[in-house]
Amino acid sequence: MSQRIRRRREALGLSQRDVAGAAGLSRQLVGTVERGRHLPSVNAALALARALETTVEDLFGISMGAWEAALGRPVEEGAGLAAVRVGERLVYAPLSDHVGTGFSLQRADGVFKRGRVELFSGVEPEGFAVAGCDPALALAAAYLPQKGPGRLVPIPATSAEARQALNDGRLHAALIHGPAEAMGAPSKGVARRSLARWRVGLAARLGSTIDLDRIAGGRTKLARLAAGAAAQNALERALWPHGGASEIIGPIASGHLEAARLVSYGAADLGVVMEPAARAHGLEFHALEEHLVVLEISEQWAESPGARALTDLFASRPFRLRLGIVGGYDLSLS
Repeated sequence: MSQRIRRRREALGLSQRDVAGAAGLSRQLVGTVERGRHLPSVNAALALARALETTVEDLFGISMGAWEAALGRPVEEGAGLAAVRVGERLVYAPLSDHVGTGFSLQRADGVFKRGRVELFSGVEPEGFAVAGCDPALALAAAYLPQKGPGRLVPIPATSAEARQALNDGRLHAALIHGPAEAMGAPSKGVARRSLARWRVGLAARLGSTIDLDRIAGGRTKLARLAAGAAAQNALERALWPHGGASEIIGPIASGHLEAARLVSYGAADLGVVMEPAARAHGLEFHALEEHLVVLEISEQWAESPGARALTDLFASRPFRLRLGIVGGYDLSLS
């Protein structure tokens, strides 16, 4: 990218100062972009392209209108979106509308209209995109900067979805969890940082009976998680000796908090959750497995402002105290 900008400028016989003046930018910014040390905002990229009498596509190798769904899922018309640049890709994800996740329309970067991403005025798609199922990501986003490269963009996803999107280059990082002995090595080009441990299992209203035979036989309404969710996989392993999971019934929740909420509201008898979600809703928790929670980061972003800010936050006393109020998090690893 930087070579294309410099070659184009020199072909036009322009200095960095000339380009900066024509684009309405600082010479320092033009210089850092040319050296490949800074990826400009959407508005700055458009201004540079105009000053150099070319297109953003030719100058940066990307289309400012070519957005990709971070998780590859279809998005509903009118959905509020989180938007972020990952390298030379522009990705988006719908905001969750479930109570307790930390997302709201006030934090939306744009909206999905007529099959396109429309950013709100003044929004720059900067930040550090992390997908995962931990509700603590939403809390972390509130602690971190709301603009710039240190902004955390949390995207709700199962561990399987998050890892796939990271490997496909649509995320900066993925928060995943699973039994420590079964985690395996990270993919090539991915760094791993241990963050926490938590238990996964079943949430139940006070006094409820847990009967795995009834669950396996489809006689208990279960708030399940999507296929590929690490906690759902834990339940399926627990059900193997009881006939497997093919007959289980009940709603599929969008995440741990919704599964716990469905139980607390009586819409399900049991819910597949992480322990903190059960505690947050005042439910009993019956553990199935202890999981290691890790942050997998593409190595090219491992020392980025967003990565440093997030890992430092998980190690900070104020953040740990906040998570300690809920309980169920073992943060001794971070």
